[in-house]
Amino acid sequence: MKLTESVYLVGGSAYGISPEGDCNVYLINWKNGETALIDSGGGNGAQHILRNIRNDGFETKKIKLNILTHCHFDHIGGANEIKESTKCKLIAHKSDAASITNLDENSLINMARERGLFFKPPILDDYVEDNEKIMIANTEIRILHTPGHTGGCISILFTESDNYKSVFTGDIASTTGRLGFINGPGFDLTSWKQSIKCLIAEKPNRIYPGHGTFILSSALEDLKLTDAKMNAPWTNIVTAVG
Repeated sequence: MKLTESVYLVGGSAYGISPEGDCNVYLINWKNGETALIDSGGGNGAQHILRNIRNDGFETKKIKLNILTHCHFDHIGGANEIKESTKCKLIAHKSDAASITNLDENSLINMARERGLFFKPPILDDYVEDNEKIMIANTEIRILHTPGHTGGCISILFTESDNYKSVFTGDIASTTGRLGFINGPGFDLTSWKQSIKCLIAEKPNRIYPGHGTFILSSALEDLKLTDAKMNAPWTNIVTAVG
């Protein structure tokens, strides 16, 4: 599903393009044909994701990188199968690395099994740090460490071909002020609030979240709404979840 010239939605159970348990999975397209994936879904949808990529006109062998935004099963479950199929490099923040490779309780693995999701733990090729810059096809993407949802949550910044500044936020920032899963393993409200302020400081034009709808313009105002909700009295926060 083409969203912009640079970004495609290639997985996501909420959109009916891959099986239940998949977060939003995005493909970044560069002009030379090289691509990168953001997240990998919950495990049962890996082949659907790869098929969607081919149907969108891309060669899976040109996927150079799969970046995992955090350690939860619905974002990492398909990583091993996608890596084996494409030979891409798999990376994540070091604070979530052990949970990704060991499938410990921070990955919510018991919840995955209860939902019928079974997958092999992926092997990471490298770890990323805050403010690390990665070059793909002469284009820079930048990693922001944005903890709070888990300790190793990252957001991925890059400038699209139309010069719009975009950010893939995983589960640290949804859109329309929606608040996600706020009490799981690794949850830290103080860090989460600071991460939202960090994203606001970047002044992005577009937000591509791990769940729900994406924002293709005026993303800064959307982040400010999330910030207001995160810092509202707890009664307002609770009634706004969903």
